[in-house]
Amino acid sequence: MSGHAPPPAPERGPSVARWLESQRKRLWAHLADAAARRTTSEAPAPEPISAQPPAAVLDLLRKLGIAMSRAGDPADRVTQILEQVATVYAATGVTFFVVPTGVFVRIDTGNTSTMDFEAGTSAPLRLDQVDALYRLIDDIRHAALDVEGAHRRLHDLLTSPPRFGALVAILGSGILTVGLGLMLNPTLTALPVYLVLGLLVGGMRWWADREATLSLVLPVATAFAVTWLVFEWVAELIDVAPLDIVVPALVTFLPGAALTMATVELSTGDMLAGSSRLVYGLERLLLLTFGIAMGAQVAGPISGSGSPAAHALGLWAPWVGVLVFGLGQYLASSAPRGTLAWLLLVLYTAYAVQAGTGRLLGSLGGSFVSAAVILPLCYLIQSRRSGPPVPVTFLPTFWLLVPGALGLQGVAQLVGADEAAGLTDFLNALMSIVAIAVGVLVGAGVSERVGRITSTWRGI
Repeated sequence: MSGHAPPPAPERGPSVARWLESQRKRLWAHLADAAARRTTSEAPAPEPISAQPPAAVLDLLRKLGIAMSRAGDPADRVTQILEQVATVYAATGVTFFVVPTGVFVRIDTGNTSTMDFEAGTSAPLRLDQVDALYRLIDDIRHAALDVEGAHRRLHDLLTSPPRFGALVAILGSGILTVGLGLMLNPTLTALPVYLVLGLLVGGMRWWADREATLSLVLPVATAFAVTWLVFEWVAELIDVAPLDIVVPALVTFLPGAALTMATVELSTGDMLAGSSRLVYGLERLLLLTFGIAMGAQVAGPISGSGSPAAHALGLWAPWVGVLVFGLGQYLASSAPRGTLAWLLLVLYTAYAVQAGTGRLLGSLGGSFVSAAVILPLCYLIQSRRSGPPVPVTFLPTFWLLVPGALGLQGVAQLVGADEAAGLTDFLNALMSIVAIAVGVLVGAGVSERVGRITSTWRGI
């Protein structure tokens, strides 16, 4: 019997490690080659447009800045894009001062300079107008239009009629209210009430577009009408807590986008624009509170608080509600053709991410992660040739990202019997808006890189 030990088995660990390392290098090499092919396959840069008349450039910049503000862009982004437009048209000595409802522009006109101001409005653009606006900006930045052509297209899109008529828009308001009801308070007996109240809200919006006096007090008038009807007739008729019916019908009046953009602007040091937008958003909430309080007081107290559990729908209801809400938003906001599928993708992603991460990180963490994920997704969608510009898919998600039900529920409870709970819910909603704003800031940083790498036809 030999005293020598058998030779050791060959070590497998180092060879496995080397194989994994080689595979990793091959993967990165493939990605680098794909990125290089994508970059080099882009069309060559267009020839620059010759210098345009300074007065015409000044007029275009003023009106373009107001249109972007109405589309919901923060002041610093409006300034950034206006500077790029001025560069395309070879304008010199151009400076801007942008606030949410006004734009100052100064431009060199030879031996001197000219400054002018364009006053705007807080009335938002429809989604089809937002789509046309950013496609116009993309064409300008790619030097495809002179000033006269850009000015003509801007005027046409701002004065264009909605894609859908009044009846379809009002029906869309009813449908999206049903969707919000399925997400916030999914009870069978309340569904037809949601539809009726949504039609009422849509009809009042249509009337306000044609009656200046009503447009000034639309949030108060709508909140009063909805609250009075629910407290006076609906709550006892279907045996449901009245605030559970009021909230879905009024969520679309919440200034979630304004409050979030205000927080973003304040975080980036734009104090004037951020402060004015914040005051506007808080004033909007106060108007809703006043309308709810007045409607509840005129109707008087009701007996009982309802028994929603007896008619509650299953866990599937909120997921169907996202679909119904997306369809209603598509009709009510006149979304451009071919965007419904993209809009539903963003809405479902926002809802799923917020619901999933909310279980692990709480409501604030869920709001932050959702906002950080959704904006890059919108940029990826924009990179597709059939994909709409980012604001078209991102703006409707605010009513899902911002806990509108929680915020308005808190506002509504302030006029009821549970003031302490209402104040707590309201403050929690404001904290969630801050979380969303921070998520938007993080998502914007990622989105810039995503936009530069993936965009094949625009770089908005």
